[in-house]
Amino acid sequence: LFQTVKFGDTLELSLLDSAATKDEFTCNMEGVPTDDSNLVIRALKLMREKTGKTDVFFKANLIKCVPAQAGLGGGSGNAATAMHGANELMGCPATQEQLVEWSGELG
Repeated sequence: LFQTVKFGDTLELSLLDSAATKDEFTCNMEGVPTDDSNLVIRALKLMREKTGKTDVFFKANLIKCVPAQAGLGGGSGNAATAMHGANELMGCPATQEQLVEWSGELG
């Protein structure tokens, strides 16, 4: 049984200035990890690794509406959005095919 839902998470993503040495990540939902275990942060790190743009860092604010750990794919969707957004902000160094291939490494 499948049911569509009329809500979703929002990811606000921007580049940090060149002095940044790590990503900044916040989330409105209590209990969502904001450390390196979060799929958004893992996706941004993966983008740096795969593109070789190791000096590019992001500010990400996740506004969660999809319940965390509910099996609704919110984390996976957020990671995919982070990869797509990072690619755009980096000047599109990766193709869509590469993004799909690389995303498999996130689990």
